[in-house]
Amino acid sequence: MWSITMQMMKKNVRMLIPAGIAVLIGTAFIAATLLFSNALDASMTETQTVLYGDANYAVTPAQNAPDSVYENTVGDFHIDRLEAVDGVEGARPNVEGPITYSSQDRHASGVVIATSRDAKLLPVSIVQGRAPKPDESEAFALPQRLASQWHLKVGDTMVVNSSANTDETHPEGFAATIVGLTDDPHNAYGFYGGAAVASDGLLARLSGTTSFDEMSATELYLSIDNANATTLGDAKATIIGDLPQGFRLLSRQQAADEAIKKMSSDGTDVTKQFLLAFGVLALVVAALVIANTFQVLVAQRRKTLALLRTIGATKRQLYVSVLEEAAILGFVASALGVAAGIGLIAAVGASGVLASASMQIKIIIDWQVVIVPIVFGVLVTVLASLGAARSATSVTPLEAMRPLELTDQRKMKVGRAVIGLFALLVGMGLVGLSLWMQKDHGDSALLAAVGGCMFSFLGLALTAIFWMPWLMKGAGALVSLCGPSAKLANANIQKNPRRIAATGTALLIGVTLVSTIATGAASAKATMNQALDERYSVDVVVQGGNVPQQAADKAAKVEGVRHSLYAPTALATYETPDGKTMDTLVVGVPSAQVLQSVMNIDLGTVDVDAGHALMPQYDAYDGKRLTFTDGRVTLMEQVVDANSEDGLMRNGNHADLAVTQRDFRRVTQTTPVVAFVNESMFADGTFQDSGHMLLLKLGGANVPLSQTFDDLTKVFEAYPNVQLGGPVAERQQWETMVNAMLMLLVALLAVAVIVAVIGVANTLSLSVIERTRESATLRAIGMTRGQLRSSLAIEAVLISVVSSVVGMVVGTLFGWLGINMVMSSIATVVYPVDWRTYGIILAIAIVCALVASVFPSRCAAKTPPVEALAET
Repeated sequence: MWSITMQMMKKNVRMLIPAGIAVLIGTAFIAATLLFSNALDASMTETQTVLYGDANYAVTPAQNAPDSVYENTVGDFHIDRLEAVDGVEGARPNVEGPITYSSQDRHASGVVIATSRDAKLLPVSIVQGRAPKPDESEAFALPQRLASQWHLKVGDTMVVNSSANTDETHPEGFAATIVGLTDDPHNAYGFYGGAAVASDGLLARLSGTTSFDEMSATELYLSIDNANATTLGDAKATIIGDLPQGFRLLSRQQAADEAIKKMSSDGTDVTKQFLLAFGVLALVVAALVIANTFQVLVAQRRKTLALLRTIGATKRQLYVSVLEEAAILGFVASALGVAAGIGLIAAVGASGVLASASMQIKIIIDWQVVIVPIVFGVLVTVLASLGAARSATSVTPLEAMRPLELTDQRKMKVGRAVIGLFALLVGMGLVGLSLWMQKDHGDSALLAAVGGCMFSFLGLALTAIFWMPWLMKGAGALVSLCGPSAKLANANIQKNPRRIAATGTALLIGVTLVSTIATGAASAKATMNQALDERYSVDVVVQGGNVPQQAADKAAKVEGVRHSLYAPTALATYETPDGKTMDTLVVGVPSAQVLQSVMNIDLGTVDVDAGHALMPQYDAYDGKRLTFTDGRVTLMEQVVDANSEDGLMRNGNHADLAVTQRDFRRVTQTTPVVAFVNESMFADGTFQDSGHMLLLKLGGANVPLSQTFDDLTKVFEAYPNVQLGGPVAERQQWETMVNAMLMLLVALLAVAVIVAVIGVANTLSLSVIERTRESATLRAIGMTRGQLRSSLAIEAVLISVVSSVVGMVVGTLFGWLGINMVMSSIATVVYPVDWRTYGIILAIAIVCALVASVFPSRCAAKTPPVEALAET
């Protein structure tokens, strides 16, 4: 039977190609996911040990070490004593801190790390000059990028400072000499644009300690000679015996392995499992394509199988033959899929698209990359062919004498209908239960909703063989009015409802998932936008430190900014009627009209003249209503106590003001209450301005808000202490996050959709092969090649459009349910219909259907009628 199986495969290889491609795509995705996971592990391992430099050992806190280990200082490690141990080539404590650079009128901030006697132990490279010596005075190595921007060179002097500087004699910082320039090839300090390297004394002064030995340190990197095992063992024993209590010595590899283990438990495995789920989904969709293919193959071979039964083949031999064919197809397609997955990851690595994420793709092939996709691909293919194999065993020898009838007219199984309806009822019951439990049992309700969606979709898939042909028939009846080609397409769809339902279900899975995610994302964005509009009364709030006047003027001219208000601010407190002290931000405004111009709510008739204050109706933190005795408030200014070494606040001037309340919210997040007063109260000294804030009203320009916000961000990027807040800022962050997740998930689900489109092409190809004689007869009685091609194209479009529309409806309902479960507790949920996305899905479905019909229609049209009608 083996040779007969191989001969039948060779004869029908054209029919097996689409199914093989479907398996190839799914297994390629799984192989690529495993390779990506390996590369991610390697990249994270390198990231975890990048601070080692060329060190091959590290001293770190032991697992379950007492909290006291984090109180150790550099001096507790006795570095001089460790470096004197035979075999130890160098040691460097992992000590770092903030640093600010000043040169002329330019300022920048970054990070500074401790130097080492052996520059190889540094996590950054010295590209010019040298590394500062530990005992050198006021010397440091500057990041090359900053030196290039500011036109500095080795030997220059500049002022460096730090927020931790406590030297009262040098509050402005310290003049230090640049002895070298650094580069950060491994991106160890990419967030800071590289790192400076300072001598011990300079780093201690920047950190506010009297000496380097008093600086906090919990890690130490060592370079130990591995050449001599005896020396290495003695050195390790000496080091371990000299370590402070609670510390251990690990090799670089041991530390890397431990980091990988911890990261795996913290999410690396979750990422791999998340991606693998989409590969499995693609193979599940591919299984429907495979099942269709083998059902038709068995149907076509009924005469052949009957003849084999006639000459002595057993049912078992026919059963095994079909499974062997499926296993061979699965193995070959899966092996090609593994090769394609490796090639895909190699191409991604070579393209450098992940360089912005500081990740280098390395091709690390282990047994899992090769074996797991092949085993899974073969298993899915064989399982998908079981139905066809059972059909093969039902062939009797007498069928060799009967005419071949390929159209599947078997009665629908009652069991399938019963199971499908039961799943639908369970799903709808769980959905109803989740809505009922939502208020008091959030997590359980979400779980019930997910289960309800799964059972409902399973029920729809199982019963698709009943309802999908009716939908196809209804849509086809309308389309058939367009001409003979459309009428033929409608008739062809009705011939094999089982296969059409399987093909439609494959596409339904992908479109439903895409629609669910798209609807969820659109609803999440709309819900959050509405919530932000309700909770903020100003579009953009710029504050933090002292917002410079020149930056405020520049921001006011950004395209998309309609109105701006640059206002002085002061901190104050007041006592509520129940004795509670409330922190308040006092903001000086020129008039109520100017304030109204930047607010999103109608303030009505208000008075912000001297002696009056405009205050909110609700506490911004807890939402409780604010009340004032007799409509008045006494604001007690809070100023920095000049006599306090710790910068404590003290009471300053106070002002008794008449209060007008309006429902404005979230003007600032630094205090629960904001009081708008006339700016003249700052001019006359009632309040001392401790800073300035900028309130902006956006709109009225032909630019998107996101672009305006990006332009504003650029205006203030030179001021690290200044922050942009407000609904536009949060909306920008929220939408960026949601859009990124949406793009990722849709890209992953596209794999399943592509496989489903291949299924549509496969169904058309099988239909063409089945209807070869029928097509030839139609050609013989006058149908043109163009009409034949059109009928197949219309058939493909009907299958795709009907399946896509059902998928979009179901996906919309699932998306609404999901967002209701997740966000109803924090905001009023908005239920939008994302017509733009649905239009794109339909357009893609139509285009893909037309593309899928090209090859089958060419095959049908190019076969001469005489040749097709000839007996074979």
